[in-house]
Amino acid sequence: MHSKGYIFAVLLITVITMGIGVALWYSGIQQLPIDKECKGWCRGAEEPLVIIDTYPDFGCSLCVNKERMIVQILDIYPDEVRMDYHHYPYNSFSYTLAEALECAGEQDMFWEMHDRLYLGEMPGNMSELLSAAESIGLNMSMFNASLNSGKFRDKVLDEKQQAIADGAGAASVYINKALYTGPSNSLEYFRSIIDAVIEEASADGGAR
Repeated sequence: MHSKGYIFAVLLITVITMGIGVALWYSGIQQLPIDKECKGWCRGAEEPLVIIDTYPDFGCSLCVNKERMIVQILDIYPDEVRMDYHHYPYNSFSYTLAEALECAGEQDMFWEMHDRLYLGEMPGNMSELLSAAESIGLNMSMFNASLNSGKFRDKVLDEKQQAIADGAGAASVYINKALYTGPSNSLEYFRSIIDAVIEEASADGGAR
């Protein structure tokens, strides 16, 4: 059994490490010119203190982990945080999955499809994708027709090109325009950053 002194030392090191991480996050990090208004797929607070811009690729495990953390943060801070989703597919099937999200969005189920993909088991082929779409209750005739038409391919391509022009990369996550460089699988650390940004935004009267 560990002594009280050992446990205290571990806790102290953890707090100091997280404090250093927050300080580094504020110092000289990449800034992204993101509009304050939501122009795409957004989720969370209507008048957010914090906006999280995310640029995931479906085949990236880091992206999946980050998306899961962000969804958890939205549940913790429903009145303070908004998530803005940006398509950033990398390989061929990732483009198909991005288009599938848009097709689900036609049926007002973009976020249901998002959560099915990122919070569940990521489809690796068309059969698994169709099964995922059916599992959330989509009208499959409409979904298949939309996906097969390729009607959203240009939108996905344009969104990725805009992200590149803005300086974003695959797996990028920005918190109030600042690049998040911390771990992708530590909700505790991610939350400490969000807490700091909320505190800063609140002190500024809600200005971002």
